[in-house]
Amino acid sequence: MKNSLVGYTLMAQALNRRRLLKGAGTVLEAGAALTVLPESASADDSEPCSIVGLWAGVVSAPGNPFPPFRVWDLWGPETWISNGQTDLTYTALQSSLLGTWKQVGRASYRAVARFWSYSSSAVPSGFVTVEAIFTLSADGKKYQGVGPLQFFDTNGNSLGPPVTTYDNGVRIA
Repeated sequence: MKNSLVGYTLMAQALNRRRLLKGAGTVLEAGAALTVLPESASADDSEPCSIVGLWAGVVSAPGNPFPPFRVWDLWGPETWISNGQTDLTYTALQSSLLGTWKQVGRASYRAVARFWSYSSSAVPSGFVTVEAIFTLSADGKKYQGVGPLQFFDTNGNSLGPPVTTYDNGVRIA
C-alpha cells in the first residue's frame, strides 16, 4: 500500500508539473506576443512616438509680451525639464523649468510646471506656473504646446493675467 501511495503521489506530481509547464508556455507565448505589439503598432503608423526625448523648442506669445526664446526640453517618463535662452540674460533671469506630464489623448500630453524668477540683480522675485497641452505631429518629430504662463511674486500674489504661450519643438533624440 505504501508503494502504491508513493507511485500515485509521483504520478500526480508529474501531471501537475506538466500542467504547470504547459500553462507557463501559454503565458510565455502571450508575453512574447505582447512584446511585439508596440513595434508592430508603430511600424504601421497607428500609434505616434512618445514625447519622451530631447527637443529644441522656441517659446513665444501673441503680442510679444516677451521676445521669443529658444529652449532645450527634456521629456522623461512623466517628467519635463526645460532650460531656456532667457537663463543667460541678466534682464530675464529664471531657473530651469521643472514639471510633470500625463498623456491625455492619442498624441496629446498635459504638462504642469514651475520655475523661479529673479530680478536683474539676481534677487528672487517670484515664480511662474505653466500649464499646457502638447500635441505631437503624426511622425512624432515635432510638437506644439499651448497654454498659460502665470507670474507670481514671492508671496504667491498674481502679477497680472496669465499670458498664453506657444512652445514649438523639434525632436533632437
